[in-house]
Amino acid sequence: MAIDPLSSNIINLLSTPPVSTKQSEQENALAGGFGDIFKEAFNTASETDTADKVSALELISGQSDDMSGMLLDAQKAEISLNLAIQIRNKVLDAYNDLIRMQV
Repeated sequence: MAIDPLSSNIINLLSTPPVSTKQSEQENALAGGFGDIFKEAFNTASETDTADKVSALELISGQSDDMSGMLLDAQKAEISLNLAIQIRNKVLDAYNDLIRMQV
């Protein structure tokens, strides 16, 4: 089976920004407050889900025969979604604790 090269759109979608960019994004998220931290967590979950869908479509369409890469992308998407859910749960628990506090 011949392996076709990836199109530039898929390569751009799958490529990650340099480490320095990620570090500056994390610093901005910490400086901006809780809302930015949540946005970053949910954006990461969305990006990994998109990468998972792209690798699955490539495998299904025959553009790629990398089953292990597709499985890794699926695991990354699952882990990032679980992280986002746990962050949400912790924030809701903290909010409920604050609401129940007596003044």
